[in-house]
Amino acid sequence: MSAVACFSFDNLGEAADIGAGRCAGRLPQGDHASIAVGLPKLLSLLDRRALRGTFFVEGWNGEQHPRAVAEIAARGHELGMHGWLHETWHALDAVTEADLAQRATDALEAASGARPRGFRAPGGRRSVATEGILQRLGYRYDASLGDGMNPIRLPSGLAQVPFVWAGVDGAYYLRPDPPTPEAVRDAWLAALARSAERGGLFVLICHAFITGIDDARVAALEAVIDAAKRDARIAVRTIGEVADAIP
Repeated sequence: MSAVACFSFDNLGEAADIGAGRCAGRLPQGDHASIAVGLPKLLSLLDRRALRGTFFVEGWNGEQHPRAVAEIAARGHELGMHGWLHETWHALDAVTEADLAQRATDALEAASGARPRGFRAPGGRRSVATEGILQRLGYRYDASLGDGMNPIRLPSGLAQVPFVWAGVDGAYYLRPDPPTPEAVRDAWLAALARSAERGGLFVLICHAFITGIDDARVAALEAVIDAAKRDARIAVRTIGEVADAIP
């Protein structure tokens, strides 16, 4: 095996909408579509393909949607922290950042029964204080933006497993004129094939409220998962497993 593929999922519920001021609080009638529709479809897909994913969830969900958070962990998936309310993480002052990271970590642990050990910064960018904050909270890796697709150990010893925007569903589907799921599938399959040929890391980031709520988009993701699992040159791993293997 010369390449590694990771399938990860960011955001849950209405947390990002609250953080951005688009929503005042928890929806009064029923669950957000990402929980009511998207998450079950993604979990069913991962079950069908016997694949462990990595879910980066805002800590607010640990308090407001604990059953959904617990379900992710109960299905055997890796649970990571994704801020409290999807804040603009790199713009936070260090005191606020530390407080939100602690609060989110505690809430996710209370809901899932396991302390998260991985983090992905909302928006992809960490601050100058993030590395130290994560270390003090016992985190083992950061999955935010990095230098291309090169997993490394940061100066503190914290592992970093990066991503690129071409591997994020929102970079395609949230455009004013989004491409078809088939076009996104083909772009991801081409990137996966390049990783298999050259070696290296392939990371996808999908969202329950973007990919999970649309059957054609779920099918596109499934096709990429199937291609990764069929290719003997590719090992499918969680983000945490990649982090643990970094020298």
